[in-house]
Amino acid sequence: MSSEKRKIAYIDGKPYEIGPNHTSILKFVKSYVGEKKVPTLCDDPNLAPYGACRVCSVEVALEKDGPTRVVASCHTPVAENQHIFTSNEALTSLRKNIVELVLTDHPMECDTCEVNNNCELQTVANDLGVADHRYNSPKQHKGIPRDTSHDYMRMNLDNCINCGRCVRACDEIQGSFVLTMSGRGFESRITTDNDMMFGDSSCVSCGACAHTCPTDAISDVFQSKSAAVDKKVRTTCSYCGVG
Repeated sequence: MSSEKRKIAYIDGKPYEIGPNHTSILKFVKSYVGEKKVPTLCDDPNLAPYGACRVCSVEVALEKDGPTRVVASCHTPVAENQHIFTSNEALTSLRKNIVELVLTDHPMECDTCEVNNNCELQTVANDLGVADHRYNSPKQHKGIPRDTSHDYMRMNLDNCINCGRCVRACDEIQGSFVLTMSGRGFESRITTDNDMMFGDSSCVSCGACAHTCPTDAISDVFQSKSAAVDKKVRTTCSYCGVG
């Protein structure tokens, strides 16, 4: 029998055991209180933590009734005796403001968008009660031409929220390193092979980028995200060497 001491952390005042798979506060919270307790945009459980959007921010105290600080839960390790607060007025206000800032540079055309009702940004905004933003005449990237040069993929950077998930999927899952984030600050944008057209790039059409994209910035020509998946089945891929 193992004599190893159980490590406990607290979520909104309730104690929970820290398990071996709880490598971050976000994973710890999701495993005990559900997927929707802490919203996310840049996080994908199949990818390494990134911490770009900060929508997953929570408050953490190192002791009961101790001072709290706001941290991104996706890449902050969970530790023994942490007191984690997932929802309060300050966190709700912070998350709403972050989503509003994202929406300042995003087309507000959900009704005509292909991924209407199956868009992660739309879902997070609805869950937080954000229907529009409060900022007047914000600087925007809208009007970027769609890249339809690829036989199997489409790129519409008007819908991009710079979460970096497509870049990380291309690097971490496929190992192709086709996509990258170019520029700095407001000029940051997704590019393929040093600004080549998508169809001229070294993309191998694996679809990992389209699968992880939380909006419709990158999509698969033959696999629309216009409808949510209601059933998953195991099958064999006939397009790659590993099946």
